[in-house]
Amino acid sequence: MSSTTIGSLGVMVCRRSGFPPFAEKHYLQELSEVGERLGVSVFVFCPEEAPRYAVSLPSENPSAHIRGYRYASGQGWISCSFPIPGVIYDRCLYRSARESAAVAAFLGGLPKAGWRLWSRGLPGKLSVYNTLSRSPDVIDFLPPTLSYTGSKSLSRALATFHGEVFMKPSGGSQGRRTLYISLRDQGSVRLQGRDRSNDIFSRLIALPELPEWVSRFTAKRRFLMQPFLHLHSRSGNPFDVRALVQKNAKGLWSLTGVAVREGAGLGLTSNLHGGGTALLAQPYLAAEFGAETAASVLATIRRLSRLVPPLLESSFGRLGELGIDFGIDREGKVWLLEVNSKPGREAFKQTGEQPAATKAIENPLHYTRYLLLRQLRRVNT
Repeated sequence: MSSTTIGSLGVMVCRRSGFPPFAEKHYLQELSEVGERLGVSVFVFCPEEAPRYAVSLPSENPSAHIRGYRYASGQGWISCSFPIPGVIYDRCLYRSARESAAVAAFLGGLPKAGWRLWSRGLPGKLSVYNTLSRSPDVIDFLPPTLSYTGSKSLSRALATFHGEVFMKPSGGSQGRRTLYISLRDQGSVRLQGRDRSNDIFSRLIALPELPEWVSRFTAKRRFLMQPFLHLHSRSGNPFDVRALVQKNAKGLWSLTGVAVREGAGLGLTSNLHGGGTALLAQPYLAAEFGAETAASVLATIRRLSRLVPPLLESSFGRLGELGIDFGIDREGKVWLLEVNSKPGREAFKQTGEQPAATKAIENPLHYTRYLLLRQLRRVNT
């Protein structure tokens, strides 16, 4: 345990059922334990709950407190009141506009000084795509991407992408609400994907039914359309490669680890929330493509993982960690599929890569120390 506490990290999460009332309990426990060792006091709070219990939050009241939870060895999670933390780490995984509004209201009510966000979040996938597509070093690795705006846009996408379209929500989905559309002979359409509960479905409908069916599926949410990339293993299972990049104790980007995520044969995605399994990247890719192609693929992934973070920061502001997902088609072509500013890190535990699993937990605290020490230096100079 560190003999000196240099500051606090408040982890902001969306309220869920049970006690403590949030997801990622094990990760947040590990974060708390590492924080104790590194001299950072960690607590967890729900923005929906915190304002109700706040003493007050105007800037003229430096002693304001918020309600939250801390982890104590031997006691578990304890509900307590805490001063406003020096750094707020946003781990809210929104399920509704109400949750997003609660975060905005909470942050808007905080004093203007004395705290900072650990990282900004990324906007929708289309904004990220547009930013990355402006880079000549990245554009060739991005699948063409169109916005779904109704039946006419879907018809154009099907014509452009040779009768096969992959649709996904513009906001983070953890594999939910993804849809593969394939035009078949004799006026039929094959639909395959995951519903809002992340359950796999597959059905065949008549072509005239398609516009109304997709309209109901999207439910007025923003969706993107891309060509369907055949990103399956030789055995027919979908897979992708997750690269986790994080800022370290010096505030610099570093590649924490790379892991393959393999999904079920009938699924379209390999997200771990949808039942996927994490595997060591190099042996998996070598078995699929041969050692030489595997080495080339991993070198490309490492290079893109260095390029992407500064490109996104230049448009969206300071970031702290990113999960970058890559697909590899049967010709060994690398595709940059998605970037997530609130990535999970379970993959590295599943693969047994202990150094990467340890860094995935420790780096957020090392970066927190970096931010807190910068604050202290400004105050003392």
